Amino acid sequence: MEFSKEISLLADIVNYSVKGITGALGKGAGVTKKMHPVYFHIDDNSTVDDLVKILSGTKLLEEGDIVVFPSKLIAILEGRFVYGLTIENYSRCISDLDFARKLLKAHGDDPISNKDMIGLDKINPEKEIGVRYSKDPNLSAYNIADGIRKNTGLKIDVVITDSDSGGKKGINLIGCPTIVATPIGATGGLRLFYCMRVAVAAEMIRNNMENIPAIIVKPYQASRIRKNVGELRYNGFLDGKKEADLKIKKRK
Repeated sequence: MEFSKEISLLADIVNYSVKGITGALGKGAGVTKKMHPVYFHIDDNSTVDDLVKILSGTKLLEEGDIVVFPSKLIAILEGRFVYGLTIENYSRCISDLDFARKLLKAHGDDPISNKDMIGLDKINPEKEIGVRYSKDPNLSAYNIADGIRKNTGLKIDVVITDSDSGGKKGINLIGCPTIVATPIGATGGLRLFYCMRVAVAAEMIRNNMENIPAIIVKPYQASRIRKNVGELRYNGFLDGKKEADLKIKKRK
């Protein structure tokens, strides 16, 4: 019996996502052997540099670890604010790009994009303040990993995730369906399927605990030995067209 490449791809996505779930439940193996929630506080004046300093000083990191952050946290630290977002107009702003561009004022000189529209999130409806995605999530992930390497000498990978997922959303964001959470940016030491795996594991943990802005994923020893750990993957969002995991060979 032969299966289409689409069915094979979906089977792999489910497989890696389920392994992320088992990792979050404390039954992990391989790259999601152990999960370590990290508690810390940020405020309106915090920056990415502050985040790097906090993580560098925790003494929790080891060579080859993976740190997973929610996209909203990184967007706030990078000042990716939008103004004019309310409870009443939110639904239309995330479905109508022209409406969002006319209504919302964005901090920064780049206009609201299709992906920004998908990722718009409320942070203070009373003051009509929201956030959009990082402009370049892969670069954001690299900057954090590079800062930690400079401070500690440790090479780690960083994954930035959105707390939503699905067929349409995953395809629109990264060119691939996703389950539970969508990784939108990462450094170079992880295959796309592993980015999905740690994204799911981190999301499951965050959903069961409060005030956890970061999850440190501690792989099994053999899984720590990876190529391109902490390096820039490529600029932009994760992109299925650039990922080897999605390039399934055609049957002869």
